Amino acid sequence: MQHLGGVNSAQRHEFSVILKTKTRADAELVAAYFKRFGMLARIASNNRSLHVTGTFGSSAAAANVRFERVKIGSESFTRTTSSPQFPPQIGSRIAATSISPGVRMRSLAVRPQFLVAGPQTGYGPGDFARIYDILPVYASGINGRGTTVDIAACNNIDPKDIRFFEDFYGLPHTIVHVIHVDGTTDQFGNVPPSDLEPTNDVERVIATAPGATVNLYVVPDCFTSQFVDMFEQIADDGHAVSMSVSYGLPEADYAVFGIAEDLFGQSKALEEIQDENITSFAASGDNGSWGDSLATGLVNILDVSYPASDPTVLSVGGTTVEQTLLGTRLFEYAWGGSGGGYSGIFPIPPWQSHTPGVASGLFKNVPDVAFDADPNTGAAVAWIVSLPPPIFPVGGTSISSPTWAAILALVNQNRRSRHSTDLTNVPRALYALQGTSAYYDITVGANGYFRAKPGYDNVTGLGVPNVAKLVKALQ
Repeated sequence: MQHLGGVNSAQRHEFSVILKTKTRADAELVAAYFKRFGMLARIASNNRSLHVTGTFGSSAAAANVRFERVKIGSESFTRTTSSPQFPPQIGSRIAATSISPGVRMRSLAVRPQFLVAGPQTGYGPGDFARIYDILPVYASGINGRGTTVDIAACNNIDPKDIRFFEDFYGLPHTIVHVIHVDGTTDQFGNVPPSDLEPTNDVERVIATAPGATVNLYVVPDCFTSQFVDMFEQIADDGHAVSMSVSYGLPEADYAVFGIAEDLFGQSKALEEIQDENITSFAASGDNGSWGDSLATGLVNILDVSYPASDPTVLSVGGTTVEQTLLGTRLFEYAWGGSGGGYSGIFPIPPWQSHTPGVASGLFKNVPDVAFDADPNTGAAVAWIVSLPPPIFPVGGTSISSPTWAAILALVNQNRRSRHSTDLTNVPRALYALQGTSAYYDITVGANGYFRAKPGYDNVTGLGVPNVAKLVKALQ
């Protein structure tokens, strides 16, 4: 580790404070504390968090910390040298903060090296609709209308890319609501550029649930701390049926980088999303069972990606799917890059604890479900900045996660059409269908240490969806 010095104390600094209660009185007490240091403290509408804006100097004084710049491996970043310390009256009301900026999260989108199946542009919406049996759902009038899917991402989209994708595949035009977090837009015009990952995520949702409303939450730097803030904003808004995040970092890196506070903060914010009955999906990772540590460069240690390993999250692994000339499934097997294993931090959730086949009966197992993710049989994405061509295949478990978030939108629209409420405790409902025709069980392939097998496995989870049967089973 190299110490690179301190930070500019006058530089702007934003962070979240997650509270232990939902009482307005507690929120106002904590807000007043930060205001004494010249900081702005906005209380969330649910009274469970504050968004605090100040400088690094005022943040250091309020939290009794020191900020430092360090370099570990190839990563240079800012962190606190210790955990925040507040007066007992304030600290007893705080569950977590995102005060330590942390390192950048990793996008889990992968470009192919060569194609082995499917069209050269990648599988389009119609291809996946045939392979995963979504066509009967569309035929019944279910396309996600009236539901909302949230996407957590870094950088931005170009609306022209989305319109090109929709026109190319004959999809209805969708207005994507971009919600800026942590100052991505301000009076200086700090608008982040378009990027492949959020473009891919949005297009996978509208390709799967073309009638759904899409909210894209964006942060400017992709820091681990900013994901705490973004998850907090999603929970505070609380309108969606599902949320997808296609970024991650090996669990071990949080300890190596000395930013465990950010992992804890993300987990607390994800609990709040769950409390709003928003189901979180996260890409399980693209390096198989191995950690691929950014901090150490090691690739031969078993590790899982966070937030996929969080017990409030449904993690989504990857497969390789090949289609027939008629567009139906020819064969599907585990993709070698599918992140999988089990957490070294988080206990096994109740809905997974009695599942035959899990590698660990004590810790959260990854993944829960799967979808095509092999970049060589990837999904079609329109990102015109890449010309030529404007549409090309993209893989990685960042394909899988937003697709499953959109599938849940189909499930809930179908339930609403039958005058039922939205599905609650989605993980428990999905695990209750293990071994049924709602899934196509993946039994061939491996991700390094773990192998696919009949039933649950730590490469593809419960399997990939037969969407028509899944929607019917959950109606």
